[in-house]
Amino acid sequence: MGSLSGGTAGVLAAQLAAFVAVLLAVSAGHKVVKWSYSRNVVREFAGLPHHVATAALAAAALGEAVAGVLLLLPGAHLRMIGASLAAAIWAAYLVFILRAVLQGRREVDCGCSFGSGAGANHRPLGAFQIGRNAVLLGLAILVAASARGAVPVQGSQLLAACALLALYGALDQVMALAPMRSGEVS
Repeated sequence: MGSLSGGTAGVLAAQLAAFVAVLLAVSAGHKVVKWSYSRNVVREFAGLPHHVATAALAAAALGEAVAGVLLLLPGAHLRMIGASLAAAIWAAYLVFILRAVLQGRREVDCGCSFGSGAGANHRPLGAFQIGRNAVLLGLAILVAASARGAVPVQGSQLLAACALLALYGALDQVMALAPMRSGEVS
């Protein structure tokens, strides 16, 4: 997918960019709407003092919003910048998750879920969160790699991205089920 001139590969690359953009926008919006909760997550998860956590949260939300907008704007250069910013953000989140797991802090809330029960459905950090963030990082890298000559995102692709986001949220909820986590089947 290095040099796209349209066609199926271009449409798929635009669809992927749309999904990443919508996910980033929802994540940024969640941070703003649940500001106090998100600031506490940043403080505990990243181990930052209160005043630094506020700035870090603002930077993360702004970075996600900017990356999402850049992914939707026409132009390969803007898509590449947006995807690169998304990759940097998800790489940082992955590093924080790995650090918490390696430090034995699996019970810390990473704020990785943005459903209505954020915080209420908290589950220990582990393979799912690591894998999810690695996949998101990979998607952002793929979008960046396919940005050259990519076709613009269409309205129908934004609708499809919303459907993909619903599936993403459903998977997150399924993985929150205690029997799934412990390997039990009912």
